[in-house]
Amino acid sequence: MQAILYIGHGSRVQRGNEELLAFVDRAKKKNSQIQIQETCFIELASPSIQTGIDSCVRQGAAQIAVVPVLLLSAGHAKQDIPKEIEQAEKRYPDITFTYGKVMGVDPAIIDLLNKRLEMGGLKQTGKSPVYEEREAASVLLVGRGSSDPDANSDLTKIARLLWEAAPVNEVNTCYLAATRPTLDEGLEQLLKSPNSVVYVVPYLLFSGVLMRELRQKLDELSERTDKQFILCPYLGFDDQLVTVLVDRVEALLKGKVS
Repeated sequence: MQAILYIGHGSRVQRGNEELLAFVDRAKKKNSQIQIQETCFIELASPSIQTGIDSCVRQGAAQIAVVPVLLLSAGHAKQDIPKEIEQAEKRYPDITFTYGKVMGVDPAIIDLLNKRLEMGGLKQTGKSPVYEEREAASVLLVGRGSSDPDANSDLTKIARLLWEAAPVNEVNTCYLAATRPTLDEGLEQLLKSPNSVVYVVPYLLFSGVLMRELRQKLDELSERTDKQFILCPYLGFDDQLVTVLVDRVEALLKGKVS
């Protein structure tokens, strides 16, 4: 019997874990023909990956499709989850495991980022922006950050695709941890920009305490400089991301993941 095991990152903030569970539940309904579908976490929350695998096996799974519910491919996706699968394969040699891809670079995510900018007040034209008609505004895309260069380069690619789609003349990136430029460095760089408006978009599935800290930092910058810093909503578990996740699941079940 086929099973699907969704793996989220996990958070110390329970609200974030609950948001992920609700998000995955929406994806599960798109594959309602699969009777065994479980959700687990890499760290900071329960159930663990091994517990999730055990639950699938107890329900009669013979094949388990492992789906990372992660935005970018970094250490968790490349190392931690594969190690957990390897461990499970030793415990369950008769079970077949397959492993899917993270959400990664996807047109639906670029569209979602554009909507987050619109929610922040950026006027959209509904068409590809003409360079001469772009708004004199900056966008700062704030990623979690990783020591894995592929994850960081993917965010840079996403920033470029967002620039192609959004009517602003500048899109930059910064990171919360593990690499540079840091958030403070990213903001400091934009203080030197001639643009008077800066849209800050957290590239995150859930906020934790980040949004409160970011809002305070940006309010302070707006007060002491002549620039307007606007904090846009984080990605969240949006319906468009449900579609991306379902696409990843279907590709895995059809054996189209390489």
